[in-house]
Amino acid sequence: MILYQKRTLLMIACAFISVTFAATSCSIAQVSSNGAFSVPEGKSPALESASLGKTRNVHKLGNLYFGGQFEQSDIDSIKSAGISRIISLRTDGEVDWDEQGIVEKSGIEYLAFPFMSPETLTDGVFDGVRKALSDSSKPTLFHCGSASRVGGAWLAYRVLDQKVKLETALKEAKTIGLKSPSVQQKALDYIARNLDAEQSVKPGINKSFKDPNLNVNSFVERFEIESREVFQNREAIVEATGMKPGMHVADVGAGTGLFTRMFSRQVGNEGWVFAVDISPKFIQHINQESAKQGQTNITGVVCAENSINLPPDSVDLIFICDTYHHFEFPSSTLASAHRALKKDGRLVVIDFERIEGKTREWLMNHVRAGKDVFRAEIQDAGFKLVEEKKMDELKENYYLIFSKD
Repeated sequence: MILYQKRTLLMIACAFISVTFAATSCSIAQVSSNGAFSVPEGKSPALESASLGKTRNVHKLGNLYFGGQFEQSDIDSIKSAGISRIISLRTDGEVDWDEQGIVEKSGIEYLAFPFMSPETLTDGVFDGVRKALSDSSKPTLFHCGSASRVGGAWLAYRVLDQKVKLETALKEAKTIGLKSPSVQQKALDYIARNLDAEQSVKPGINKSFKDPNLNVNSFVERFEIESREVFQNREAIVEATGMKPGMHVADVGAGTGLFTRMFSRQVGNEGWVFAVDISPKFIQHINQESAKQGQTNITGVVCAENSINLPPDSVDLIFICDTYHHFEFPSSTLASAHRALKKDGRLVVIDFERIEGKTREWLMNHVRAGKDVFRAEIQDAGFKLVEEKKMDELKENYYLIFSKD
């Protein structure tokens, strides 16, 4: 109980105190020569004011609208904005007309997670809202009376599911309309209880990569060498992805940038490559090398331990080569990958076979599980196995392709 209270108080303090965060919690970023990060223009949507007829206090983030109560006469404006779903937090009797009936009659999907007082803001409400918001394919209006309740529910989703810093998420929630200290506290308590829900499957496996004194050249010598199977067969591996010009691709666990640079050439000037890694030193190296080679379609992303830190629906293909076994928090990391993929996106996973009596001892000790376990984890995260590529060149690795289910 004492630990829980301390954690809650710490999170509340984060809302009011400027906190310095480690580079490993940075979101989408391009590394400059001095190590600073900046978001490429047009790559990530920002919260902005909007209008939907006479609807109160409307804001927009991508295809998600936030607002207070709308009137019956606003239905046409809502439909004209392309909104196909409404999520309501209002309780029965708060409006004097059949909101759900009229909305559904207009052809718009209607979901309700009603609560009024903080006492009725249960974990079930938060859970339901989070699940609904996880489907980012539907343009949605998320509303209550004034948007205060909406701001509280959004705060939990933004921190837990989109891995946004608490300080940033709270500022957004208040811009959206959060005014109730009690609702805010309920959200913070819910966040505190859920932050520790997933345990690391292999604590400390990435510790060395976050070392500020990491010797990148030593890893270049280890990763970019003919004796390494995936390096020797890199051309065949890239060809098997089906990558095309103009695509947006994420190289997750990019390391020294071997495949990042190849993908840059493959997608061309109309495409884009996100080099994602937990190591700030690797990302700096990738950006320096891409600058030397004149590759201007690469963005370096220092990810978190439990998220690849890419915005929803931002990439056509995610490529994970000899890195999945380094996921400390596979469930939340895969959830972030699922959100980042576009509707028809593909996930490519190449990793080491782990077979008793066949796999060399170092790999048996280093890789926590075999293909069947990893495949099940990925499918449980909402991906569908499309194909297992059979490549004669790959002796130690398997090659799986998944779609966003």
